[in-house]
Amino acid sequence: MNERPSTLANNGHRVLLETLYYGEANATYLMRACEASVTYGLRAGALLVVDPAAEPRDGSIVVIQTGEDLSLRRLRLRPEKYLENLDAPDDILSWPDQVTVQSGIICWGILLYTVNGELAQ
Repeated sequence: MNERPSTLANNGHRVLLETLYYGEANATYLMRACEASVTYGLRAGALLVVDPAAEPRDGSIVVIQTGEDLSLRRLRLRPEKYLENLDAPDDILSWPDQVTVQSGIICWGILLYTVNGELAQ
């Protein structure tokens, strides 16, 4: 039986999936990007490593849910809290102090890594 960990090719580099977490490994999860972001360099279909336990900072990319949709937004904390669209910084959402279901915004976590490469064959 092969004892080697799972790997993913990323621009010619091999990435150990088991090392792509921050803090609590059981809280980290993987998602696929549905859309590309030219500004961020994200390809449609890229693998996203998201950690809901990571501490958000100014400029962090967060996965949010508004209604039925999930999207990536950049968190801005100064001069006030808001979420900006990655490719259209003028498209913003207010970030309430208490992010709850009632606010219409649910934060799923912080984007830690993106893997744009193809799966290793």
